[in-house]
Amino acid sequence: MSALGFCKTEEYLPQFDHFKDNFSKRRLFLEFFNNQVCKELQFSKHEIEEYQKLNLCDVFIHKIVSLFDANSVPFYSKVSLDKKNIEHFFSSDIQKLLNMKHDKSAKIRNTEKNSDVALKLFAMVDGINLTLKVDAQLSFEQFIMKKLLKDQKTRYIQKECDCINIISSKEHDIKIFPYWKFFDDEKECVVDEHISKAVQCIKESEYKNVYLVYPKNDNFNKHLQVKIPEFEQNKEAEAYGIKIIPYSLRSILR
Repeated sequence: MSALGFCKTEEYLPQFDHFKDNFSKRRLFLEFFNNQVCKELQFSKHEIEEYQKLNLCDVFIHKIVSLFDANSVPFYSKVSLDKKNIEHFFSSDIQKLLNMKHDKSAKIRNTEKNSDVALKLFAMVDGINLTLKVDAQLSFEQFIMKKLLKDQKTRYIQKECDCINIISSKEHDIKIFPYWKFFDDEKECVVDEHISKAVQCIKESEYKNVYLVYPKNDNFNKHLQVKIPEFEQNKEAEAYGIKIIPYSLRSILR
């Protein structure tokens, strides 16, 4: 599944490791969403807990409605909207707010900043189409990057287009290639294309330690050292290391 998200009530979410119930899978999506947007558009932990019984479409609807919290004539909105009112709100009343936003005679009981944020979210879900998807591969890279950036006391973290570099002052530098790919069996985790890329990196760059990182799963939870015959027979390449790493995302659920 290369894209995660929703189209109205239809959700596109992976099931793996501890992300098996709807609430956990939705939290994964919201974490990935938060990593890709500015702070004002992010969902707080309180909001995620408050909306935990809602599908993703309704989560975004309620956030947008609560940000507007408008009270004017002829428009009136509160978070406790029923299905029919929500549909009317998104198909008609937001346009009224857009018009009223520039009408000084209209009295809207909400801050300018909140209404701007609500309209940005409204645009992100493609308006009344209520559809939003995020790139799973990019999201996984950003999640790893965010974790690594928390510890830079003895190392420097550098992001490139398809990899992450760990430049250390105490140990060998490491190049990480993240892949949003799941394995049903530990034997499947040796992907020829990815191994070839690691070998090429070792041959053509200063990085002799390459980690191939994938989401941790029930059947993929142990590190694997990959031996390359070409390097094993070359004394100059003795310091090389290629590892296949299962990376846990469980911290999202804490």
